[in-house]
Amino acid sequence: MPIIPQKDRPKATLINVGDFLNQLGPKFKNINFKVSMEKRGLEIYFKHPGTIKGLNDFKGGIFKELKGNFNGLNSSNVLDKDGFKIIKFQSVNKFIDFNVDLKGVEFKGAIPAYVHEEGTTKIINRALKGGKFSEDDKQNILINNKPIKDDRVYKELIKVFGPLYKPRISQWIWTFYQQQKEWLNEYGKITWDPFIFGEDDFVKFFEKHITKLERETGQKVQKYEDWNPSDIWAVKGMSRVKTLLKQQLKKTSLFEMNNVLIKLMESEDLVGISLKMVKQGQDAKLQLYNVDKSPILTSLKTFKKLEEYKMSDIRFRYNNIWEGDTSYMPTNIYFGPSGKYYIDVKRKGNNIQFATRIKGGAAQGGVAPISMVADALKGTDFSRSHLDCPQTPEELIEDKHFKVMYEFLIKRKEGKGAPSYNEWQLYWEKMYKKNKRNAIVRLMYIKFWYSSLSIFSNEKCSHKDFKESSEFWTDLLYTGMKMTDEKDFAPHAKIS
Repeated sequence: MPIIPQKDRPKATLINVGDFLNQLGPKFKNINFKVSMEKRGLEIYFKHPGTIKGLNDFKGGIFKELKGNFNGLNSSNVLDKDGFKIIKFQSVNKFIDFNVDLKGVEFKGAIPAYVHEEGTTKIINRALKGGKFSEDDKQNILINNKPIKDDRVYKELIKVFGPLYKPRISQWIWTFYQQQKEWLNEYGKITWDPFIFGEDDFVKFFEKHITKLERETGQKVQKYEDWNPSDIWAVKGMSRVKTLLKQQLKKTSLFEMNNVLIKLMESEDLVGISLKMVKQGQDAKLQLYNVDKSPILTSLKTFKKLEEYKMSDIRFRYNNIWEGDTSYMPTNIYFGPSGKYYIDVKRKGNNIQFATRIKGGAAQGGVAPISMVADALKGTDFSRSHLDCPQTPEELIEDKHFKVMYEFLIKRKEGKGAPSYNEWQLYWEKMYKKNKRNAIVRLMYIKFWYSSLSIFSNEKCSHKDFKESSEFWTDLLYTGMKMTDEKDFAPHAKIS
């Protein structure tokens, strides 16, 4: 509705605001709602749209409409039942409240990792302090034979998830249950320090110091995630362990740091844990990675040896170079007959990234550091920057090499059904006019696929240290997942 100049706005009352909302409805921001008079004021009832953005757009839009058409309404320090601030009438002790129906809602989109990671620490700490978790025949989670919602840890989860993500707690309860179950099965007999999350934890500790470490190539580690997938850490004697690690950091060797972490895992003093969502009804597994040089850890049943693949086990799909025009347009690398693991080569911002995924998994495996991809393909046409591609249709016409690269790709079996280069140029130009960024990313696809497949197609190859083509593709997969038997990534446990 049109905004009324402030001097002409009427004073808000329960009656005129209620009438206004009824005129604004029954549908606003694509959400149907009803207004009713309740004991503490007006109540707006609606079904949760399934996304936090949708919820915020609706509530924010209502606030904007009301404040733009009435005087005497203020944001209140009083919170609704979901923890959101609500609007208060100045003239009377009444409020405008929201009643959000969550029944049957399928929530979309991911919540921030820091939310569910801290949630995991709360649940494991509860298990370590006498909370005995179990499930009933309907897979409802119990603590000491009572519903988890009746336990104090649930209140802690509400604080962690906050008002924005509180409706999503139910989607994570099964994962939390499975994570603590697997952790206790493997490490439950050890007297661990309480798990912590935030400023004093080991993620923050390593983030502060990680740039001091160098790989054996002399390349510095740029950020924690490029080295270590651990989301939380279990420690026994934090101050002692941190003192040891600070001494090791003075040596600047990433390889030596990884060896120290392996020794700490062997002595069960420090274990980094990578967390992945577990689908409802499925059992989690705890597995150890990047500990191949440890006779102690490799003898455990939790040690996970990496699967080996030949070129005959690896499939490629890059038809999105000439098909579709949406922003999500990945090309793919599949491993194994069922594609158990795969990599989405896709746009991120203006450039591309290599996101590893597990078939049927609820979370992606990780992202391969683009610097490592660029290093492996150094001296080829591949570039990590979109600025090294033609930026206009005119520049593409002038760059004759793109025709060579494109025709190389469509002559392969993966190129079946592709248009000719001239037809593709016309298609690309239309896409460019619609979305320049998506169009240029397709040029980056061509450069990557041409550069990689012109070298790494046959079983045997000779490029840098690669003797077999499959090594390049599996390195891309396992570096993304931070799982190798090499010296670049941290030893860790993974619960998934």
